[in-house]
Amino acid sequence: TPKPSSAASDVYKRQGRISLQVQSDPPQQLNASFALQGGAQQGQLDVFSPFGTTLATLQWTPQEAVLHQGNQQQRFASITVLTERLTGAQLPMTELFDWLNGQPTAVEGWQTDVSQLGSGWLIATRTAPAPGVLLKIKLD
Repeated sequence: TPKPSSAASDVYKRQGRISLQVQSDPPQQLNASFALQGGAQQGQLDVFSPFGTTLATLQWTPQEAVLHQGNQQQRFASITVLTERLTGAQLPMTELFDWLNGQPTAVEGWQTDVSQLGSGWLIATRTAPAPGVLLKIKLD
């Protein structure tokens, strides 16, 4: 259930499944389970294969973001830069946390449907700039 907006609600835990399609050349697609904790300023996202294996762990603070894949570690200037390198498209990470809380914060080029959050679904589509992106999140 979405929590009221306050400083304390910036930290929360969510888990579920994510489907991300990026209409790049070549197209990128991610279908995975995830566990998310923290908020837009600082947090951690664990991404799992259908078999439960950890595919990647993303950790971020206001100073940097770190991608852990297996024994490898890469550092990035921000979570936005990290997700763009990983997926091929810039994702509105700060607003994504608003969306997960049921707040349809506007982002230029994105259409967001938070009306299905009651049944656990968040759907967001980016039409501009290219590449197009379809993001579906199903919360457990």
